[in-house]
Amino acid sequence: MANPVIQITNLNKRFGAIQATQELSLTLNFGEIHALIGPNGAGKSTLIKQITGYLQPDEGDIQFLGQTITQMAPAQRARMGLAQTFQVSSLILEYSCLDNLLLVVQARSGSSYSFFTAVRDDQDLMTQAHSYLEQVGLAQRHHLPASALSHGERRQLEIAMALALKPKAFLLDEPMAGMDPAGVKHLIESLKQMREQAPILLIEHDMAAVFALADRITVLDYGRVIATGDVDSIRNNKHVQSAYLGVAS
Repeated sequence: MANPVIQITNLNKRFGAIQATQELSLTLNFGEIHALIGPNGAGKSTLIKQITGYLQPDEGDIQFLGQTITQMAPAQRARMGLAQTFQVSSLILEYSCLDNLLLVVQARSGSSYSFFTAVRDDQDLMTQAHSYLEQVGLAQRHHLPASALSHGERRQLEIAMALALKPKAFLLDEPMAGMDPAGVKHLIESLKQMREQAPILLIEHDMAAVFALADRITVLDYGRVIATGDVDSIRNNKHVQSAYLGVAS
């Protein structure tokens, strides 16, 4: 089997007396969607912050594409190809959807334009930006400022911006939070397309979406892995049912 894109080994993180991550090991393989689930406070977002470098683990090792990144700064990891969307929006709200995309496409291309008018003269960059908006279903909203978008549409725009980075792995932290059923359905289809570009480590509370998307699921409880497996094995795991899925043991 090929080496995993992300390999986490025996990760530990403490906050005083609280053990947020306990001897946690996990892999993200090429071509897969690996969902990370668990109750609030289980340590999911803390793990993502350690992968991206915004938190340093106390012990353990994180490898990305075979290279140890445990001590690297977040910007270094991003340049290597780690793309993240956040629970809290990071959009520039006064900019249009298109302009938010153009910032990412321009930065990735290495262009050094000072004004959007110059960027808009580059037909290739414009075509790329429009294509990402089309992929997430925002093509007809390209002219609107991000502030005018619904919560779900803002998440779709963030997904488009992550796609524009052409990363080696996506880290998605509750992308469906606050979305209506139609938005969730559209995003599920977008994520299925995204996995063709790069594997996805997905934190999500919408279990119907998780079961529809995931190749593998890892369940966290109090910062430790209590189960890892495919959808059927997790759905039928008595420990998981008791700890998270709300089924009495």
